[in-house]
Amino acid sequence: MIRRIKIDVIDANNLDKRVINFFESHEFQLVETKLDFLKFRQNASLMDGWKSNPIKWGSEVSIALSDKTIVAEFIVDTDAQMNTSEEKKVWQTFIENFKKFVKSGETQNSKLASAISESKESRLSYFGWAFFGTLTGGLLFLIYTKLTKNSSSLSLFLIPIMTTFFLGWRIKYKRTKDPI
Repeated sequence: MIRRIKIDVIDANNLDKRVINFFESHEFQLVETKLDFLKFRQNASLMDGWKSNPIKWGSEVSIALSDKTIVAEFIVDTDAQMNTSEEKKVWQTFIENFKKFVKSGETQNSKLASAISESKESRLSYFGWAFFGTLTGGLLFLIYTKLTKNSSSLSLFLIPIMTTFFLGWRIKYKRTKDPI
């Protein structure tokens, strides 16, 4: 996911320090500092697919500061993610929080916490559907081997196929039910 935003700022005093404070409060690391340019990073790991808070995923935020304007580019690694509408909502809320913080110094942390909570609940639901698909695939594998008395390794593909089918169906169903 790549998102670029432009923010017009009224009060440019200590703008760079305020931006740094905002991102460090969300555990981003400041990795590059130049004149009127900041880059923050959330390191990616192999466990990103299991992290229930999308803000903890591997991501990079580049911020260009000028007189009274900020241009920020958010790059989020969603390749290993389910990339659901709830997870997108967390990032939208985070970006809106950043805009509000830069303009007024206030944040809506409760709104962000609520979006993260919804994302965690939906992720658990998706894992439940994946588990159900795994059980269904295992049951079909067992029935197939008992009926045919054939223990072909080809039938082992039923388990990941059913897992993927149920998980894909559930994500697609949720997206059509609750579009962003």
